Amino acid sequence: MAVKKMVKAVFVVGLLLTMMNVSVEGVITCNQVVSAMTPCATYLIGNAATPAAACCTSIRGLDSQVKATPDRQAVCSCLKNQANSYGVHLGKAANLPGLCQVTDLNVPISPNVDCSKVH
Repeated sequence: MAVKKMVKAVFVVGLLLTMMNVSVEGVITCNQVVSAMTPCATYLIGNAATPAAACCTSIRGLDSQVKATPDRQAVCSCLKNQANSYGVHLGKAANLPGLCQVTDLNVPISPNVDCSKVH
């Protein structure tokens, strides 16, 4: 009888740990976003008329990591905070996904966006 309870407890703990790993594992960090956006700085906060090739390559790499809503929400929150901190030209930021031909990373960049509503 005690063995059955122990097996059940181990199973439940294993199931919980698996569920916790799935929910945390795939979310993109702000460090990843900032790292991907760094080659875009001359376009986003400078006077460059178009993003550099390295910018689009980096953005496409980040785009390929965006798999689900939590990723898009994490990217949105990071970009929102970073845009406020570094004086990003919001119009240029809005054009970046189209200029770099990315699809999943197309999140609004605005100081007023509610990132919890991004899907």
